[in-house]
Amino acid sequence: MLVVSEPAPHFKAHFHHHYAFKKHGATRLHYDLRLAWNGVLKSWALPMGPSCRPGEEREAIQVPDHNRTHIGFEGLIPKPRYGAGIVMLWDCGVWAPQPEYLDVDAALRNGYLGLTLVGRKLKGNWSLVRRDGGGQKKPVWLFAKDPDSFARSGQDADILEEAPNSALTGKSLEEIEWAWNNSKAKGTVGPALF
Repeated sequence: MLVVSEPAPHFKAHFHHHYAFKKHGATRLHYDLRLAWNGVLKSWALPMGPSCRPGEEREAIQVPDHNRTHIGFEGLIPKPRYGAGIVMLWDCGVWAPQPEYLDVDAALRNGYLGLTLVGRKLKGNWSLVRRDGGGQKKPVWLFAKDPDSFARSGQDADILEEAPNSALTGKSLEEIEWAWNNSKAKGTVGPALF
């Protein structure tokens, strides 16, 4: 069973929800941020993945909400389905809005959400900021680490290189694909998430 670290005391004062970061080997390798909120998974695709270094903003393209039951999925999405490819549960845990953003719906409408993550790999405060229009078909946000005790400096290893494998199984994308293609129990997720 995957155990998520206990949230900090101030975190408990506010509500919290599950989140997941998926490493997704689709047409192009990218990462998907999923925040459980109001019965769905609010979703963004990050072409470069998250960075734990403050000031390194990562583009986060908002995509349609996903079914909340998909939060723990790790395996193969077959063609021709949307998102076809190998999906890894790269990180998971709980999230909460920072105290000044407790009205999450208003924050998302206004284009700025400060959030706290307590995950297996990602911890601390983060910002999601929507960029202005620019004629994009899908809203583009910037996902960035806020300066805090969990932030990394430029000399520290990149979290994506330091911890490339699944938070659920410890497997690489290639190992997940092999296991999925050679499993008798396709469609099972494996160990419990939360």
